[in-house]
Parts: sequence; structure tokens; C-alpha cells
Amino acid sequence: MTYRINVGYRHPADPAAFDEYYRNTHMPIAARIPGLVRLSAGRTDSLDGTTPEFYVMGELLFESRDSALAALGSPEGQAAAADIAHFADGGFVMLFSPEEWALP
Repeated sequence: MTYRINVGYRHPADPAAFDEYYRNTHMPIAARIPGLVRLSAGRTDSLDGTTPEFYVMGELLFESRDSALAALGSPEGQAAAADIAHFADGGFVMLFSPEEWALP
């Protein structure tokens, strides 16, 4: 069973600066986290034209909860967590979940 960490970044004061930093600095830092199976992110959208709560959603996928916990406690995981303060001026939320149900 895989385990995921979703990070919802709220709207930043300067979206262009957020995009630049996130793509070119934060993603490469996060990509070094050991045990990471997949790292993805994207700007959010809404189907009804309203402004979504989050500006960007990031997803880190691990093989298990144990590997996610080990990854977060690693020096690389700690560096990625500490880096969030450099660009997420709108705040953020982290959600943790196992993949309990899936369809092919």
C-alpha cells in the first residue's frame, strides 16, 4: 500500500516569485528526499470559476507510511520542510493518507 503526503500551498503575495522558487529551488530540494517514489505538483483550478483555496497542490508518494516517516526525518526531508518558509508566505497545509482504495 502506498502512502502519500499532499501539501496545499495557499495563495502567495507574489505568484510569479512563488512559481519560480517552487519549480527551480524547492522541487529539486524535495526530489532528494530518500524513498520518494513520485513527486508532482500543479496549480489548482476550479470548475466554476471561483478562486480555489489553494494555489498549488504538491504530492509526495512513498511505498509505505514507515518510509514516509523515515523520509521526513532524514536530513533531506528536514531540508525540504525548512525550505517551505522561504516561499510559502500564504501558508500551507499538509495532509497524510494511505492509498486504501484504488481502481486499475
